Amino acid sequence: MQQYFSVSKKNNTLYLNKDDLNHIKNVMRMKENDNVIIVYENKSYICSLNKDLLSANIKEEFKTLKNENKFIVYVPLLSEEKMSFILKHGTELGITDFIVVEYEHCKYKLPHKDYEKKLIRWNKIIKEASEQSYRVKKPTLEKIINVKDIESISNVNILCSLDKVNVKHICKVLTSKNCNDTISLVFGPEGGLSKSEEEMLVQKGFIKTSLGSDVLRTETVPLMVSSIIKYLKEE
Repeated sequence: MQQYFSVSKKNNTLYLNKDDLNHIKNVMRMKENDNVIIVYENKSYICSLNKDLLSANIKEEFKTLKNENKFIVYVPLLSEEKMSFILKHGTELGITDFIVVEYEHCKYKLPHKDYEKKLIRWNKIIKEASEQSYRVKKPTLEKIINVKDIESISNVNILCSLDKVNVKHICKVLTSKNCNDTISLVFGPEGGLSKSEEEMLVQKGFIKTSLGSDVLRTETVPLMVSSIIKYLKEE
């Protein structure tokens, strides 16, 4: 069944965003009485579509959001293709918060006037990935910041580093004991973080971490860490 997010609820009826109508009618070719999954206030329900295709009657509860730890990923400002890849698959793998960061080595530049348009586009990708993967709560992506504005607000603050010395292996930083804590992940664009950026983040409380001997593509890093966290939580 296809999943959508509700904008409001009245009695036993859930209402959808009018922007979903084209997908429901012309892509999925749904009709009155077809079943869909609709999410409202961190619960999802199996519902039966009404004639207008933008409202549906609840039949039964499907899924409730469990207590999920925050997994905050600071994504380098990358090309549209790579950003889409990270947002789509990161959503599927359980990232809860995306924050886009402008680093010294970012090759892709975005004028400030285009920030709002990009944020709308990226949030649409997150919404569609959340629906596809049956997530009850959409990850957040609200801003683009400078590296100096990164905060170490988590219990586990991971800084992916290409250094060979003074780094801890990921298996020493992420464990079955702390995988349910709030986790933040910082990683650089192509070429990694600059030395001054790493030093600043270490001073803020981030742990220089190695993901192993292989050098990964930028867009692979958050997916690898997400997979490790998912494995540890379900072990």
